[in-house]
Amino acid sequence: MGSGIDVKGWDFELLPFGSGRQMCPGYSLGLKVIQLTLANLLHAFSGSLPDGVAAGELSIEEIFGLTTPRKIPLLPIVKPRLPDNLYAEPYDAPCVACMHGCASVGA
Repeated sequence: MGSGIDVKGWDFELLPFGSGRQMCPGYSLGLKVIQLTLANLLHAFSGSLPDGVAAGELSIEEIFGLTTPRKIPLLPIVKPRLPDNLYAEPYDAPCVACMHGCASVGA
């Protein structure tokens, strides 16, 4: 946002999908899946920061690790935007241990 860096492989500061002829064939599908997932999350939930945390206090520092975790974890408060009656009821799945049914079904 606001930077001239493009994820399509023309800027060599960021190469998430490779570049040129060596570009990942799943690039367009991967980008669409990420965009759709993020759009669904933003549409379905409203988020806020925990009490006592200002937006200016957030840190994007990372620590070394296999997945590059944040140095200070972000723990947002997330609430559904819609009333509870508009969401589907939880599905009561049968007990997997005994497929013929048991007393735990619907309990």
